[in-house]
Amino acid sequence: MVFKKMYLLCLLMSCLTLFAQKKTEDDELEIDTKTLAYGLTTNNFSGIIGGAVLRNSFPVSIRKNKPVYRYLAIEAVNIKNPREVSLVSAFGSRYVYGKTHYLFSIRPEYGREFSVFRKDGENGVGLSLVFAAGPSFGLEKQYYIKYSNKTGESGQAVPFNPDIHKNSSNIEGSGNIFQGFFKNMKFNPGFHFKAAANIDMNTFNDKVTGIEIGTLIEAFSKRPEILAPRFSTNPQVFPTFYLTLYFGNKKLVKKIEKINGIGERIKR
Repeated sequence: MVFKKMYLLCLLMSCLTLFAQKKTEDDELEIDTKTLAYGLTTNNFSGIIGGAVLRNSFPVSIRKNKPVYRYLAIEAVNIKNPREVSLVSAFGSRYVYGKTHYLFSIRPEYGREFSVFRKDGENGVGLSLVFAAGPSFGLEKQYYIKYSNKTGESGQAVPFNPDIHKNSSNIEGSGNIFQGFFKNMKFNPGFHFKAAANIDMNTFNDKVTGIEIGTLIEAFSKRPEILAPRFSTNPQVFPTFYLTLYFGNKKLVKKIEKINGIGERIKR
């Protein structure tokens, strides 16, 4: 009889211990964070600073005891032809001979961010994988140069035309990037997909400092004109390797709850 009571007591304690462990594991997953961050990006089809990014992530579910985030972002980037060559004029200003248009791409993105491992408090780093896609709104804006027809005259800002501006010695430099911004703008829609690794390196739990490294493939509905066709064939598909440095803030969200023992989701 005593042995039976001891057995039942041990069984009860074991159950309580397992319950406590399970509760602790659940508690560790109960609170997560949403992030809002902004940053600068660069890639192999841009300059050192290729554009700007605004991104947001929000936990929506649990997969293998790790949070899954809804990933939203919007990017604005300047895409270059890889054969562009920056020259220095006799006046000391830079320009690209043969360039007829800037190509800007506005990229709304929607996808998922899967946590691989999270930061341990204020130590270590966090790692997640990002998969996102969306439309691309390509904008082709005319490229302006400062061109002088006569020696001694101040150059006038005009759109570059390879049939007219044949004498490079008359080019004083490039015009302002915003010059004639909405004049003769061409719209070139497309689509893009990206896969990336996101690394959270910040030392404060309510802040975000990280880098996103990945690849992005973007295709436009028609071949854009960046350089005049006589100087180079402009790509229609851009396979890109990129790096984004971003900063932002984290905020706590509500608890994770079970869904009939089948899965988990985040309470709104």
